[in-house]
Amino acid sequence: MYTYSRLEKDISSLRGAGVSTGSIGKSLCGSDLFFVHDGPCEGKQVIVTGGLHARENGSCALVMRQAFRFAEAELPVGFYFLPMLNPDGAILLEKGAEGLPNAEWLKKVNGGDDFSLWKANARAVDLNVNFPARWGMGKGNKFKPAPHGYIGAFPLSEPETRSLCAFTQKVEPAFTVSYHELGREVYWEFDGSDRRDRSIAAFIASYLSYTLVDGDLGSAGGYKDWCVTRGIPAVTIELGSDALTHPAFEEDIEEDIRLNLDLPLEIAKIIKNR
Repeated sequence: MYTYSRLEKDISSLRGAGVSTGSIGKSLCGSDLFFVHDGPCEGKQVIVTGGLHARENGSCALVMRQAFRFAEAELPVGFYFLPMLNPDGAILLEKGAEGLPNAEWLKKVNGGDDFSLWKANARAVDLNVNFPARWGMGKGNKFKPAPHGYIGAFPLSEPETRSLCAFTQKVEPAFTVSYHELGREVYWEFDGSDRRDRSIAAFIASYLSYTLVDGDLGSAGGYKDWCVTRGIPAVTIELGSDALTHPAFEEDIEEDIRLNLDLPLEIAKIIKNR
């Protein structure tokens, strides 16, 4: 399992080696939303995210390993790697609710002490349906606190989603990649998507031997969706075979980590010339 404490150690290691690191904000319970920046600070930038859903823990490990891999590389564009955007959810997955101020409420929402299938943050909001992109209109949305699918009280109700939106607006990225699990699929489309962006998604799908998905399949309120509404080309990449079940950890998706490890360099080559 890729834990928040392991993330802190990895960030400290990179910082000690002179790599640019920082935090884009705090989670509901006060944990840092860390980033690592590789490549040039000027010019085009790409944002790569993982760990927005607690039970998709393997995505955190992949994004951190990408950050290490390219820490000293000559990249044509800059990369912001954000490995764990839901640290409170990761802590719930690892340790359960004990020690959190709302532990009894969380256990009631969850239906017990086993948080292995929990996706949400510490307020039982599914962060990937909390963005202002057809908010509340998605297939499978829920309208009260739940382990997954709850849209929140209003768009950007959560500190994690507010921080990510503010950071994205500050960086003005040329492209974003959101890692999730499972399915080995690449999503790119949302309401009003520029069809030219399909070519990047198609390249990524071909490079990974994943399935390219056309259409949004009822998605709404996701980070990728919000990026598209802002005119930012974006993809969601689902790691791991459908034969796997949640939660999926680093060791479960090692083949997918290997496939995706050098993807940032391939994306950089495309983005540089767009």
